[in-house]
This record gives sequence, C-alpha cells and structure tokens, in this order.
Amino acid sequence: MKNAIHARLVQALLLVAGPLLANPGMAQNDSNDDWVPVKHLAFSADDIEGDLFTPEGERIETVLRATHPSLIELREGFEAEIAKTLEDM
Repeated sequence: MKNAIHARLVQALLLVAGPLLANPGMAQNDSNDDWVPVKHLAFSADDIEGDLFTPEGERIETVLRATHPSLIELREGFEAEIAKTLEDM
C-alpha cells in the first residue's frame, strides 16, 4: 500500500518537475508559448550599523495571583453513570 502511494507521488512529482528541469535557463511567458530568458539578480553585502537600546524606566515586579481549587465537583458514581449510558447506546 505504501509503495503504491510512494510510486504515485514520485510519478506526480516527475510529471510536474519534468518540464521545469528540461530547460533550466528559460522560463515560460504566460501570454504566449514563446520562451524568454530568466532574469538573474545579484545583491551585494550591506553593512548595517546600530546600537543596543534598553528600556528606560524602572523594573516592575508583580505578585502572582492566588490559585483556587475548582468549584465544580463530580458527584459520586458519575463515571459509572456515563459508562452505563455509553453501553446503552
């Protein structure tokens, strides 16, 4: 099963990638079937200078909120009632 899926995936990739790999120096123009050369762009390295900025002001510390137990409690036998309901379905 997996081999069949892998084979189909490879076939699909080759079907799509085949025309692209056939002529890597050219790209297809959408308006017609004429081929136009691909434009190559070259970028030079730029030096970026800057300073490290820190926040101004004082540090603020907060106290964590108290945690409270849940106010919702399951009644005794609730899990057994749910299991019986599921068995009846």
